[in-house]
Amino acid sequence: MGRLGNTWEYCREVQGRFDRSGRVWDSLAGFAEAGGLDEREVTALHDVAMAGRVRRSRYEAAEGLSLQQAQRDLRDLVTAGILESVGRTRARYYSAGPAFPQKALDLAHKPMTLRDPYGA
Repeated sequence: MGRLGNTWEYCREVQGRFDRSGRVWDSLAGFAEAGGLDEREVTALHDVAMAGRVRRSRYEAAEGLSLQQAQRDLRDLVTAGILESVGRTRARYYSAGPAFPQKALDLAHKPMTLRDPYGA
């Protein structure tokens, strides 16, 4: 199998990450809707679930927000306990707080199992 096997494994891994990201997004969108959050805030929550943190500048750019709106959204999420602020000023980032939905974190960190389509 050699080189083709490696290509297959890579494709399956990328597809698995894509599928996992979608499941996490859906979970967070449901959480946001149930909690009365703005749907744009799902972007920040998704980054936290998948990468462990989000920076204001990334959230601002991803959603096309003003500096003030991005700061307000993140501050509101911290006040609600959904996010925690870590660091100061330029080094600040946001990670999961005590009210962050555990289901989304579990989905994001669930190990992937790749099946060999040619094997048993």
